[in-house]
Amino acid sequence: MSGENPFGRKPKEAILLDQFDVKDIRKWSRFRDELARMHWESFSDLSYQRSKIGDRIASALRDAANHDFEFIKWQRLVTYQYSSDPLSVTGSLIDPGGRFNIGDINQTHFPVFPALYVAEDKDTVLQEALCQPKTIEGSDKALESALTDSRSISIVSVSGRIESLIDLNHPERLRGFVEHMRGFGMNRNVVRIAMKYKIKLELIGSVELLMKALLEPNWRAWPMHFDVPFTSQIFGRLVKDAGIDGILFPSVLNQKNCLALFPQCFQNSDSFIQLDDKPPKGVRRVRLDSTNWSESDCAKVPRIDEKLIKKIVHTSKLAGMIRKVVAQSRRFWPFGNC
Repeated sequence: MSGENPFGRKPKEAILLDQFDVKDIRKWSRFRDELARMHWESFSDLSYQRSKIGDRIASALRDAANHDFEFIKWQRLVTYQYSSDPLSVTGSLIDPGGRFNIGDINQTHFPVFPALYVAEDKDTVLQEALCQPKTIEGSDKALESALTDSRSISIVSVSGRIESLIDLNHPERLRGFVEHMRGFGMNRNVVRIAMKYKIKLELIGSVELLMKALLEPNWRAWPMHFDVPFTSQIFGRLVKDAGIDGILFPSVLNQKNCLALFPQCFQNSDSFIQLDDKPPKGVRRVRLDSTNWSESDCAKVPRIDEKLIKKIVHTSKLAGMIRKVVAQSRRFWPFGNC
């Protein structure tokens, strides 16, 4: 039997999926370094420009906020490890964080802050939690993908009341916020690198561009590839720093409502979120409000194995990652003024 094909078929020819050499790797490394430098420099410049009008930005956000928002029997999804504390925000601190909060990207430069995410129904919370890393067109396909995901999860029904929030379903209320940043600009080196790689720079000068950035489906690309927060994460920090309790936003997958809550702000308000049903024994808390919010949640940042990260360097995955980022960056530069 030795030497015979046990399947009785002639093996097919091998297919070359990718090909590159040392020069290509060096070129990709230079591209990544320059693109990272461009993003870091633009972030620093815009941070400084925001700092000079920080009080006005916070005031504009508070003026744009809605008040006394009540939600009943919405849905909260957590991975299995957090089942004994479904109101924990620890999971939101894992790199890269959430759409409107900064995770463990680079704590030296970007202090983490948590958020608690809920959605108006189970379909939406499943898609938001399990389909965001993927590019899926159509809510039917997204839900189908979520339902076939093998990860262990827990879903609980929650209700609550929020004293103040930014409602992205009514973006016109943010015109005052945008007006304060129309005069922001980019330095010459950032512009030079952008022109070199044909990247479209768009400073956010309108509510429409702001909304495009805040609801960008691929927001994870920048924090994961370049260790800098995305526009929506910076916006979330500005909202939190203004003392606003949360952000109401439409899901990019099915347009139904989702909430990003900032429990840190509950300390100075009557806002709360609570479980609707009787929990099993061992559940840490059934309600989150000003009396039991603890900043200790922010310290529980899970770490990623550095050795595992090093193993993927100089592999075909690096090539694929760089090509994907190039395509995304040429399509839209969403950092903007936030």
